[in-house]
Amino acid sequence: MRLTFSLSRFASVMALAASISLGGQAMAQPPMPHSGGGAMPQLTEEQKQLMMEVQQTQQQLQKTQQQLRAIQDQVYQSSPELVKQKEALQQAISKKMSSGGYDADKELKELKAMVAKYNNGQEKPTQAEIQDFQKRQQDFQMRQQQAFQDPDIRAKAEALQQNLKSKIEASGPKGKALIESLEKQIKKLESLRAKAATMMKK
Repeated sequence: MRLTFSLSRFASVMALAASISLGGQAMAQPPMPHSGGGAMPQLTEEQKQLMMEVQQTQQQLQKTQQQLRAIQDQVYQSSPELVKQKEALQQAISKKMSSGGYDADKELKELKAMVAKYNNGQEKPTQAEIQDFQKRQQDFQMRQQQAFQDPDIRAKAEALQQNLKSKIEASGPKGKALIESLEKQIKKLESLRAKAATMMKK
């Protein structure tokens, strides 16, 4: 089993999701429609088509984000003020997450080290190690989400996101087109998620 670690909301801000509120949810799988009970439900053709469309949209979104990251890296290299703004946000999030002896920076390094250790194929984690990793990751993400409830952090994140978006759009037609594509893909994915949720209620 491969260990996977995502930074949910923080990653979404850095990846230029159209908005903070949408960004953390955009890459999440929509709820699978079901009719209740413990058995795996038999999907209708409409549901299968919806799931396929969700997967295709997610793949398109991931591709757009990858292309944006390349431009984003160039923007950061040429904009020291943006780098300072990003670092200030990271420090604010880490500080907010760290309480009661919890060190967010240290925990992040250890979680990443665990992923690197077990995903190189040379060593497999035990069931206990997998459970420990999952528990620690959930705690990290919960603290992260709580940090984003802080008005000051949200303001910092929104300011960084807007400045970064403006810089990317100003970098040329490709950057502007990618931003537009990203926003459309996120809206489409949210619409599909809503449709899937409606199917669950039937």
